[in-house]
Amino acid sequence: MLASAGTALAPTPLAAQLPTSRNARLGGLLSQLGQQAAWTSPELRLLRRTSHGQTAAQVARALDLGYEAYLEEQLNPQRLDDSACENHIAATYRDLLALTPRQAMNIADNGSPYFQLIRPLGRMTVERAMLSERALLERMVEFWSDHFHVPIDGAYSLKLFHQQQVIRPNALGKVSDLIHASMRSSAMLWYLDQVWNSKWGINENYARELMELHTVGWDGGYSQSDVRELARVLTGWSVDGQGIFQYKADLHDFDAKTVLGMTFPARAPGTGTAGMDEGIAFAAMLANHPATKRFIAAKLLRWFVRPDPTDAQIGTVVTAYTRSGGDIKAMLRAVLSREHLMRAPAKLKRPMHLMVSALRTTGARAVPVVDVRRDFDGLYFPLEAMGHRVGGWPTPDGYPDRAEFWAGMIIDRWNNVNTVLQVANTASGWTIVDLELFMTTPTVDGVVDAIRARLFGGEMSADLDTELRTVLAAGVSRSRVLDALQLATMAPEFQFY
Repeated sequence: MLASAGTALAPTPLAAQLPTSRNARLGGLLSQLGQQAAWTSPELRLLRRTSHGQTAAQVARALDLGYEAYLEEQLNPQRLDDSACENHIAATYRDLLALTPRQAMNIADNGSPYFQLIRPLGRMTVERAMLSERALLERMVEFWSDHFHVPIDGAYSLKLFHQQQVIRPNALGKVSDLIHASMRSSAMLWYLDQVWNSKWGINENYARELMELHTVGWDGGYSQSDVRELARVLTGWSVDGQGIFQYKADLHDFDAKTVLGMTFPARAPGTGTAGMDEGIAFAAMLANHPATKRFIAAKLLRWFVRPDPTDAQIGTVVTAYTRSGGDIKAMLRAVLSREHLMRAPAKLKRPMHLMVSALRTTGARAVPVVDVRRDFDGLYFPLEAMGHRVGGWPTPDGYPDRAEFWAGMIIDRWNNVNTVLQVANTASGWTIVDLELFMTTPTVDGVVDAIRARLFGGEMSADLDTELRTVLAAGVSRSRVLDALQLATMAPEFQFY
């Protein structure tokens, strides 16, 4: 059992849900985790759930502030100095961030989008998660990127602008703002064929996903008739030749429409933004629909707490949604309550989470790749190998957040994270792991204590302690310390959070 202050935490319910044939390895890891780990600190539980891996400074900060104060600080990222991360991103990705949508479309048509857009955007996303002090913001950017998913190599490579203009600015804002912004995302409208939806020919793709994936959910009470009627409401929502959202009134259907009981009477055709108000009004209704509140509440609980949230837990978050008008911070206060996290089963890290946590906990720093066409990219290639390339999911539902989906890749996870740490330790690597951080006291006790503190916040099992000492028994050297770090990242208590 995972012991907590007065509360026993058992991962067994998750293990019981997993098909034995595919997930025996995962079930075994969960069993080991349950027997070995003792995650008793509420602050460290919160830190694990709200980051892609804790840094030594974050551990100290969380323990100093306490649970509620640390959560509030992370919910207000503008209070945190993130200039080191921002300066690195601005300098390293200057050319990428200077692109206009039209230039990105030209690269997609005539250039090399893999080298000029796809890999740089993927690397930038990972480096932000690795370097940022605004850890909860990065977790929410990842969450909403899957919720309002656009593939990185689709939609004329406009995902850069989807991330920078839709997801990142609104990740801790209001649900309604995210919905409205996504409806104006040129990447989204291209990807889901909304640009072809007009009164002359209805295309239902975006209308269906707006309800099924973004708001009320597949069981939210809409019918095929509602999908078609919503597509008619959205006629005219399009993209101009520069890759920027444009409403085109001449393509809008001004006849009467009814969607989910909301009626739009027939009106005379107009120009300018005439007819656009229908889509705006319907989006506002969707943002406040009871099914939307429940759908997003349950999804946030699955992301941060457990795969099977209870009705009571969902109800608590729905209440926060209703009282705050869909304020994401208010919802997260309910989701990330001390009670919820102290009773939460362990969650398997998705590959990006696992890789970034290995780098954050070892204090890695980023080194720009000089030539993306030639150099080994230790940020991008391991994620491709583990099936979690940034933005690489081909369908609009985003990468799965289910342990059983990733459970068949345990060996790949071990191998690729070991590769990441090995490459990071070389002079030509894309990051630098400072092994000296773990050799301040160059003894077996000193190295094990440093690993316990940096990778686990002090909460490391006795079994792993013994294994690390065995690795280091022949002597404390850089290669042995690296071996010990690789062993620690393979441990169940590091694979889960």
